[in-house]
Amino acid sequence: MPRIAIVDVGSNTAKLIALEYRAGHSWRQLDELRAVVRLSSGLDDGGLLRPRPFARGLAALRTFASYAAAVGVDDLVATATSAVRDARNGPEFVAAGRALGIDLRVLDGVEEARIGALAVVNGLDVRDGVALDLGGGSFQLAEIADRRWRRGASWPLGAVRAQERFLRGDPPKPKSLRALREAVRAAVAGFADGAASPSTLVGVGGTVRNLANVHQKRVGYPLDLLHGYLLPADGLRALADEIAGLDAAGRLEVAGLNRDRADIIVAGATVLAEVVAALGVDALRVSGQGLREGLFYPFLLPDAPGHLLEDVRGFSVLNLMRQYHDDPAHNGHVRTLALALFDGLRPWHPFGESERELLGHAAWIHDIGMAVDYYRHEHHGLALTLGRALPGFSHREQVLLALLVRYHRKGTPGSDGFAALLEPGDDERLRLLAGVLRLAEYLERGKAQRVTGVEVGPSGDEIVVRARSEGDVHVEVEAANLRRDLLAQALGRSLTVVGRDDVVGVA
Repeated sequence: MPRIAIVDVGSNTAKLIALEYRAGHSWRQLDELRAVVRLSSGLDDGGLLRPRPFARGLAALRTFASYAAAVGVDDLVATATSAVRDARNGPEFVAAGRALGIDLRVLDGVEEARIGALAVVNGLDVRDGVALDLGGGSFQLAEIADRRWRRGASWPLGAVRAQERFLRGDPPKPKSLRALREAVRAAVAGFADGAASPSTLVGVGGTVRNLANVHQKRVGYPLDLLHGYLLPADGLRALADEIAGLDAAGRLEVAGLNRDRADIIVAGATVLAEVVAALGVDALRVSGQGLREGLFYPFLLPDAPGHLLEDVRGFSVLNLMRQYHDDPAHNGHVRTLALALFDGLRPWHPFGESERELLGHAAWIHDIGMAVDYYRHEHHGLALTLGRALPGFSHREQVLLALLVRYHRKGTPGSDGFAALLEPGDDERLRLLAGVLRLAEYLERGKAQRVTGVEVGPSGDEIVVRARSEGDVHVEVEAANLRRDLLAQALGRSLTVVGRDDVVGVA
């Protein structure tokens, strides 16, 4: 598979991510290199990249070039943002990087916003809203309508520059904080007036993720995932106010706060809280994808209109399956049988299209734990399903998927420590879907697609599932009957599975 390195030289950090992919099919991240460069440090004093930040930036580029040469990549894409584009000696930095083998493309603020918006709509279930990308030198807002970038703007009020320009003292004085808040409100006023209050505001960047991590630890969040997390507006404001009242030593004691952000987090949190307030939203949805992923999608989706995933959730699930247990014949047939069972059982259960979709996704990945071992592969599958973000799914939906994977073979479904993320009725939902998936799995016990379909109907007070086939399916029917109890309990009725020629009610 082709390999690509994406380099993003930001105003606070420089990063390289290495990926491999099959265009239109799948991708995975192989590595990440990160360096705190603080390019924008001192920039506002004279419009120049200072010697030390300049040197730190070049040192990072030298490391990235050496890494790319060592591992071998088919493409290397490199961009620079706020600090380099705003500095009078930015062209000198670009030339020095080129001499090292890194050809930097300097993005303007609107282009930066547009690329970040592409990452947001390909990484979250978002059709309309606003993406807020806060970096070290600037922050961008991008309005999204029907999954398309509509407009964007950028302001030089990133965490590093805002800290240096506005905040004095440790902790900063109230007057300094007021000045920063007023500057942010004035900056975004025109943008906020140009559209109705967005239903969704997505936060991008390291400061956003770090504050979300702090908040998760405060509330005892049971899932170790940031992508897709909803950071409440009041929780963000409370964190911003609390951190602003701490000195440097106090900030280092805040659980979950990155040490290399402790000196700029006050400015970053203040800017975020003010933008959230100006746009009038109740929460900030965290994106784990940003500029780097936005630069990658044209390679992954070269022929897709706008480089957009047609189905974010479906691609996410198939990408997970392909990485761990790529058995589309078996997994796809279990899916076909599970959906047919779900549809045939509609007279006896209250669930609809959202549950049907979730069941279909779970069927694709039910066996991914086989990548670890056959024994206890349902437990391994739970860990793999929760071990990374699943773009397009809420955390609740991802937990439900993981629990379906966990209980697709045996056991009585439970919340497994994730009850705080579930909703009323999810226990019943989980039992029914796990029962259906389990029956489908055992109707495909031989992994040979011998059961070609199912017919579901009543026989007195009992539900009968008849397995259609072209030949002997004794193994599948016997296995399914041994594993039918969970589904029967969920439906509150007796259930039996019979073969093509079996006569119901005859021993």
